[in-house]
Order: sequence, then structure tokens, then C-alpha cells
Amino acid sequence: MATRGRKPAPIELKLLRGNPGKRAINARASVLQQPEALAADATPDMLLEEAKAYWDHAIAHAPRGLLRKLDVYLLAAWCNAAYRYEYNMRLAAKSDVIPVRGAKLAGLDPKDRPVMHNPFSTAARAYLKDMTMLAAELGFTPSSRARLGAAEIAAPSVDDPWEQIAG
Repeated sequence: MATRGRKPAPIELKLLRGNPGKRAINARASVLQQPEALAADATPDMLLEEAKAYWDHAIAHAPRGLLRKLDVYLLAAWCNAAYRYEYNMRLAAKSDVIPVRGAKLAGLDPKDRPVMHNPFSTAARAYLKDMTMLAAELGFTPSSRARLGAAEIAAPSVDDPWEQIAG
């Protein structure tokens, strides 16, 4: 049975916020003593060969210090879901609906056959749902990064006149 209420905040987040609830924090927690970040060469065996490009992209573009070695399987699941989402979307883009096939319909003119929703669209939506859930857990969405306190610093454009005005 699931516990009631909000999800407990991560220890790092409590430390960043100054422990607003004033409850005791386990300072010896293994989460706090992990190495700084996840290495790009730490790919698990469950990562699909086709999904390795997503792994490299996630490692390169995740906020610095956000991913830990403990997140390796969550990240691999996100990469696999991202690859499968893109693959199914490419297949679904060929046609949104497909004709229904069967022995009863063999005598009908192809334009008179009933159509059904493309199953690749359904699969793509399922993978997108998995991706968004995992992305929120990993801190890949803007709202989850804001909750975690990860600052995103945009590189200033050299030839942008508004940069001088806005500062």
C-alpha cells in the first residue's frame, strides 16, 4: 500500500533549502557520499545500442552534478524510451490511420474498407508517457530543475544588442 501525502524531499534539496521542517537529517546517508557525477562510459547492459546517442546527449546536456551513479538505470530507461518513442513516431508519421485487413473485407474496394488508428501512435504515446515521468524524476524538465535548484546559465550572445540593455 502506498504512503499518503507528498513525496519526501531529497536530502540534497533539504540541505539547499536549509531544512525548513527542522527534522533531523541523516548526514551519513550514502546518497550524499556518491561520486560527483555519472560518467558517459558507465552505460549499463540494458541500454539499447540505438539508444546510446540519447545517453551521450543526456550526459552532455544535464545540469552539472545532477546525475549520480545511482541514476544509471533510470537514465538508461529514459534513453530506451526516447529511442522507442522516436522510432514509433517515425512509423506513425507515415499514416495516422491504416485500413483494417481481414478475410471478410477482402472483397471490398480498398477505399471502402474501414480504417483503424495506427498502433504505432499508441505505442509512441506510451513511450512519451514513460519519458516524461522519468524526465521529471531525473531533473530533465524545467519545473523539476527549478524544484532541485539547478541553475541554468545561458551563454550570452555576442551580437545581441538586447544583451547590453537587459544586462
